[in-house]
Amino acid sequence: MTMDPRTLGFFRLVIGFLVTADCIRHWKDARWFYSNEGVLTNHYHLFRPSSGFNFSLFHAFSSLEEVHVAFAIATFCHFCFFIGWHTRIFSVLSFLFVTSLDNRLVMVENGGYVVENLLIGWAMFMPTGQRFSVDALLRSFRERKERSSAELNARAPFAWATKPYVSLIGLLTTLNIAVIYYFNVVNKSGNIWRKGDTVHYVLHLDRMITGFAVPFREYMPIWMMRPVAWSVLVVEAILVPLILAPAGRRVTRPLAMLLMTGLHGSFGVMMRLGPFSWFMIAWSFLFPQPVHWEILDRWYTKKARAWVVVYDRRSPLAFFLCRLFARLDHCERLTFEESPEDEATPKLLRVRDPATNEVHDDHAALAALARSLPAGRFLWPVFRVLTLGLSGPLFGYVARRRDAVARAFGLGTKPRGRSASAVPSPLAERASRVRAGLREALVAWFFLCAVSQTINENKSVPAPLKHTQPWLMQATLGYPRLYQGWGMFAPNPISDDGSITIDAITISGRHVDPFTGKEPDLNLSDARGLGLNQIWQDYFNRIRLDRNKVFRHGLKEYLLHWHEETGRPEDELVAFDVYWLRDQCPLPGQTQPYKHEKIAILTYRKPGYRPPPGNPPLPPEPKVESAGN
Repeated sequence: MTMDPRTLGFFRLVIGFLVTADCIRHWKDARWFYSNEGVLTNHYHLFRPSSGFNFSLFHAFSSLEEVHVAFAIATFCHFCFFIGWHTRIFSVLSFLFVTSLDNRLVMVENGGYVVENLLIGWAMFMPTGQRFSVDALLRSFRERKERSSAELNARAPFAWATKPYVSLIGLLTTLNIAVIYYFNVVNKSGNIWRKGDTVHYVLHLDRMITGFAVPFREYMPIWMMRPVAWSVLVVEAILVPLILAPAGRRVTRPLAMLLMTGLHGSFGVMMRLGPFSWFMIAWSFLFPQPVHWEILDRWYTKKARAWVVVYDRRSPLAFFLCRLFARLDHCERLTFEESPEDEATPKLLRVRDPATNEVHDDHAALAALARSLPAGRFLWPVFRVLTLGLSGPLFGYVARRRDAVARAFGLGTKPRGRSASAVPSPLAERASRVRAGLREALVAWFFLCAVSQTINENKSVPAPLKHTQPWLMQATLGYPRLYQGWGMFAPNPISDDGSITIDAITISGRHVDPFTGKEPDLNLSDARGLGLNQIWQDYFNRIRLDRNKVFRHGLKEYLLHWHEETGRPEDELVAFDVYWLRDQCPLPGQTQPYKHEKIAILTYRKPGYRPPPGNPPLPPEPKVESAGN
C-alpha cells in the first residue's frame, strides 16, 4: 500500500505519453469512425447505444471539424497530464476523454482498451504530480526562494518530494495486475495451448499481424514455435508470484518488469493489438521501490560529471536558470558561483570542471549542464531535435538580450516575496484528512466492484460464486468500462482468419473497394498481412457479427455518400456487396490456409438504375447470410 513518489512521477510520464499517443492514433481515423461523415453517426449511436451504460463526450461533436476540435482538446488534456501541470485536474479529464473515446465506438474495444481505462482510472487516485512534473517544479519555486549562490548550494530535499504515499490504491493496482496474469494462465485451457501450436495460429492471422511477423511464420519451423508458445504460459504464471512477493522486491520487481517488457514488447511488434501491449508494460512502472531509486542515484552520481556553474551576477535570467538547474540536479553534481564583480561583460552561463579546469561558455555550458543532469544524456538530443538544431543560435540570441528577456518574463535579480510555508495550517490539515478519507472510501468501493466483476466475468471462477450485481455497481463499472475479464486467446487462440472486402460498382461501371480505393480482392489465400490497423481490423471483425447488424445501417449510409468524400461524381456507387472473407488458418506444419468462404453481410442495388448502353447489367444480389453471432 506504500508507493514511492518518484515511481508515481515516472509512471505518470509513461502513461501520459501513451494516452497522448493513443489519442492521436484514433484522431487519424476521426473521419471514418468518430464523425457523422463516417460509419457510425453520433445521433444513431445515441438512439442505439452499444451498451446499457454508455456515456461519451464525443457524442456532442458531429461534423468532422467539430470532432477535430474534440480530439485537440483531448490531446491537450493528455499532454498536460503527461507534463504534470495541474495534474489532479488533468488526470480526471484524461480519464474522462479516454473512456469517452472507448464509449463512442465500443465495437472496436478489446482488452487493451480496458487495461487503458483501468490504468488511467487508478492513476486518478495517486499523487502522480508529486515528482518529475511542472507542479512539483512550481511548488519548489514557491517554497524555496533562493537569493544567493550560497542558498543555491544548500539543497536540502523537500519533505513532500520524498514522503511515501500510503493508500489502498497501491494494493488495488498490485492485485489487479496479478489477477490479469493469473486468469490469463488459468483461462488458457484449450488443446491448442497444450499442444504448443498457439504461435503458429497467431502468426497466420493476416488481419492482426504486422509485417515483422510474416518472415517468422514463413521460416520458423513448428518445433521452434512450440517452446515459444509454452514459454508465454510459463512467463505469465511466474509473473504472479513475482508481483505479489512480500519480500525480496529488490530482485522480484525488476525481474517482473523485465519479463513484462519482453513478453508484451514481442506481442506489440508482432500483432496489431491497439493499446494492450504498451499499457501492460506501463503497468510495470508502478513496481520500482525506494531501493531501486537509491541504486540509480548512486550509479548516476558516479557517472555524471561535476561542474562549477558561474553565472552573471547582474542577470535575473542567469539566476533563474541556476535556480532551475538546482532543482533538476538531484545528484548534486553542480556547484554555483557568481561572476567576479570586476568582470565587465560576463557570460550568461559558464561552467568549469573543478578537476581539470575545462571551461565552457553559454550554449556549450548549457549542453554540458544538461548532460550532467539525470536523464539529460537522453533528453538533450531530443531538445536539439525539437529546436530543429537551432538551440545554439537561440541561446546566443537570448544571452545577448538577457535583460529584455528577463523583463518580458517579469524576472528580478532576487525572487520577490517570502518563501511559501511547507507546513499546512491546522484547517488545511483537517481538510486534507477529510479528502484522504473520502478518497480511500471511493477506492474501497472500486476495489469491491473490481472483485465482483472478476468473479462474474472469468469463466474459470466456480459458478456458485457468481452473483447479480446491484445497479450502482453495474453503473460504476459500465460507464467507464472498468471490466475484469481476462483471457487473451483463451481457451484457445483464433484458428480462422477473415476480413471485410467490398465489391462496389460505380456509376461509371468501375469495380472498386471504397475502403482501399482499389479493385476488390476477394481472395485472402495469398495475403502476407493485410496491413490493417487495430481500429479497422476490429471494426471489420465486429460489424460482420449478427449482434452488430443494427450498425450496418451506418456503413450503408457511408458507402452511399462515398462519392462526396472523393469529390468525384463518377464514383457514385450504384451497387455494392459487403463480404466477410473467411478461411481457416493452416494446420500446424503447413503454410496454406483452407476452406475459403465469401459471406455477404450487406448488399445494395440503386432503385431504378439502368446501366448506360454498352455497360453490363448489375449482377444479382447475393444472399445475405450470418458470418457469426
